[in-house]
Formats: sequence, structure tokens, C-alpha cells
Amino acid sequence: MKAVIFHAPRRIVLEEVALREPGPGELRVKLGAALTCGTDFKAYRRGHPVLLGPLPSPFGHELAGTVDAVGAGVSAFKTGDRVVVANSAPCDGCYFCDRGQNQLCDRLRLHNGAYAEHDLVPANIVRHNVWKLPDGLAFETAALSEPLACAVHGVEATGCAAGETVAVIGAGPMALLIVQTLKAKGCRVLVVGRGRENLEKARSAGADEICSTLEGEIGPRLRRLTDGRGADAVIEAVGLPETWQQAMAMTRKGGRVCLYGGCAPGTQVPVDAHRVHYEQLTLLGVFHHTPKYFKQALDLLACGKIKTDLLVSGRIRLADVPAFFEANAEKSIPKTVVTA
Repeated sequence: MKAVIFHAPRRIVLEEVALREPGPGELRVKLGAALTCGTDFKAYRRGHPVLLGPLPSPFGHELAGTVDAVGAGVSAFKTGDRVVVANSAPCDGCYFCDRGQNQLCDRLRLHNGAYAEHDLVPANIVRHNVWKLPDGLAFETAALSEPLACAVHGVEATGCAAGETVAVIGAGPMALLIVQTLKAKGCRVLVVGRGRENLEKARSAGADEICSTLEGEIGPRLRRLTDGRGADAVIEAVGLPETWQQAMAMTRKGGRVCLYGGCAPGTQVPVDAHRVHYEQLTLLGVFHHTPKYFKQALDLLACGKIKTDLLVSGRIRLADVPAFFEANAEKSIPKTVVTA
């Protein structure tokens, strides 16, 4: 079969590799649609040991398709089932996985292989994090389950509830998924970003208010929205020390701050300890997803709660993937559908 293999930063190659039969507990899934991802582009530019593991590595991690071979012992799926495949699942038997926190597993190995004609899905993912598609749900829509699951995790962990005012810092693709997840829960949403084009996308995603840092007015607008209290919760989706600080400054007394955007290792961020203590701020980090959040994401997509056209644009064939990544390595572009 043909598969895109990652060899080194800026070196991915479409290769002929062996088409393997699934072992016990495994599935083989024929590509229906994969989606390109900003994380894949980051990995393409500089490598990513957490995402890719030992090199050379299969590439791509947002995938939906059709089961075309079933390993021994698998009873939940059969040949012909339309499924979406997650890129992780509990390992079964470690402290974190046994507590529903597989994203913190010390043995976490993220699964790749979406940019290929077939994907051999590991047994632990088959057991916990492969999901059948509802009739009529397109492969390219279902493939959004992985990034949406990460957004759902952020919103759920922050405890956002109907009627609350939540500020989202950032207006990129993940922020758009967070906004739509918040609106599905009945929250009022303010999005803070820079570029007007992305902010207008946030408005189309459902944001009640948008505000550009280039134009000011963030503080006054937030105070008007919240009667001067500050946001019930703030979700930071940029990953810079200054926006982490901004998130804490925008939160009301007793509010929650979700530090969703990751900073580089070793980054130090000053914290107003007086506010955290005396105003009882809750600060939490959120990483990746779990099977529970993946299923919630699929359900949101299946019932039409997510405007996928704001995030996905264009189609390419598998053979075009290496040239596509080379041509767009330094750009910020929407997700693109990859088919065989």
C-alpha cells in the first residue's frame, strides 16, 4: 500500500509499504478521509517526538474510513463498518489510565497513520476509542472528532455551564472549536484575537462578542458584558506567557482559567498570587483528550452543532501530501481533506 512516512523535519515521503494483516485485537481501516492539522505542520517543520515517536514514522492522525480487515478477538466491529479512529486510548493497567486520564499515561504513544491507504489500528484503541459513524455522516466531518475532542475536554474540565460568560483568547482553528462547544452548552462567548478575518470567523462560529487586541477596548467590553465582574471562565488558546497572564486578569473573583494553549518547556509565567489566593481563582491545564470526550465530539458533529466549513477547505490526494506540506509549511491555512 501507499503511505506517507515521516523521516525527518521537512522530509516526508510517499512510499510503498507492506499491507499488513491485523493481529489479535486490531483493525485495519481503509482511508475514507484524513484531515491535515496544524500540529502536523509543526511536526513537519521541526519534528515532534511526543506525536511521532521513533523515526521513521507513519504520519497524520485525524482519520475516518471503512474497516476492511478484523483481527482475532474483535467482536465490536466487522468488515464494512464506517468508523472514526482516535489517536490514543488507555493502555489498560497504569495509574492514570485506570483513573480515566489516559492523556497523562507515562506510556502514552500517540497513533499515526492517517496519511495512508490503510491504517492498522492498535488493540487498545480498538477496545476504547474507535467509533462507528452514524448513517449519513461524511468521513471528512467525522475526522474532525479528534481536534474537537480536545476542545470538548477544555470546556468540560473548566466546568463551563449554560448562562455563563466565557472569554476565549485566540481565534485560530482550535479556538473556533472551543467557541462552538461553548455555544452548544448555552454559554455567552467573548473572543479576543488579533486579525479581523479570524475574528469574523469566530463571530460566524457563534461568538456573541469579538474584540481585537490591536484595537483595544477589551477591558471595557468585558466589564459591560459582565456588569464589571469579569468572565466566569477564560480559556486561553494561544500558548504565550502574555496571554496566560491576560487570561488570569480577565477572570472574575471565584472564576476559572483554562490554560489550554501550551507554552514551550521551561517557560515561566508570573502569577498574581494575591488574586489567586484571596479571590479564589482556579487555574488548570488541559491536554489532549479521552475516549469520553472523543465520543462527545462525534455526537456534536453528528447532530450538526459544528460548522465544519469554518475549519475545512480544499481536497488533495494522498500522493500530493508531501508537496502540499512543503508548499504550505510556513503558512496558516484551513484543514484540508486528504483522500486516496
